[in-house]
Amino acid sequence: MTADERRIVVRSEFGLPYSKGLMAQSIMATGLAPERSFALAAEIERRLSLGGAAEIEVDELRQVAEQVLAQQEGKEVVERFRRWWRLRRLSQPLIVMIGGVTGVGKSTVATQLAGRLGITRVIATDQLRQVVRAFFSHDFMPSVHHSSFDVARALTAYRSDESGTVAGFLRQAHDLAPGIDALVHRAISEATPIVLEGVHLLPEVPDPELRRRAIDVHVMLAARNEREHRAHFHIRGAETPRSPDRYLGAFDRIRVLQDYLIERAQQEGIPIIDEPGIEAALGRVTEVVLEAVGEAH
Repeated sequence: MTADERRIVVRSEFGLPYSKGLMAQSIMATGLAPERSFALAAEIERRLSLGGAAEIEVDELRQVAEQVLAQQEGKEVVERFRRWWRLRRLSQPLIVMIGGVTGVGKSTVATQLAGRLGITRVIATDQLRQVVRAFFSHDFMPSVHHSSFDVARALTAYRSDESGTVAGFLRQAHDLAPGIDALVHRAISEATPIVLEGVHLLPEVPDPELRRRAIDVHVMLAARNEREHRAHFHIRGAETPRSPDRYLGAFDRIRVLQDYLIERAQQEGIPIIDEPGIEAALGRVTEVVLEAVGEAH
């Protein structure tokens, strides 16, 4: 057994061997790429081995990590690392809301963000819609039985033009609002961080009064470039069994909803993240979240 394998990190009453994987995950929360994060985690391990001690306190480990980050990456990365470290000591739960229409990468960004931040609860509002429609018939709650961009086409109560597309979507969003509020309420009552993603996350959904009891971060992903947005559906079709034809056939309506959501986000000061590629979007969302965590202290 080597000195590195005997290295112990003391965590209150428990001792765990230093893990490059866990440290790399922590460093990735600053927005650095995985390969760079693992290289820095290895350098931290090397520094620990040079120290000679068999045990190290968690705060001492953090200080060594900050020294390495400061020397090799700079003050900005160190500050983001410190903000990530504060996540475990927040007095209020963190609620991250990632909005945007279909085809902008919400699910991928939400899942990867949760992994970087160590959040285990990730819920899509479309999952909630599937649950609600299983309990309520089409006659009782028709809006939840159709995709957000198809409500107006499916229900005669709405016009089939752009205003009708938005009105049908809003009906669905507000029908789902009580369920979304319930998810947030539970996260707050359990003091558990959560990542929510979905088109239904509006400035008024979840309830702003409820969100005041948490550290809430709301961002909206967008794909303003029409060609890039359309390409997302072709890529999705190649990677999953779902055909892109349904979404491409509704592309104009999806774009109408995006225009509406962008306008609402601009009015409410919600950051709009329109980056070329998932990694860039993920990095920007991570920055916004860590900024909010820093401001909470």
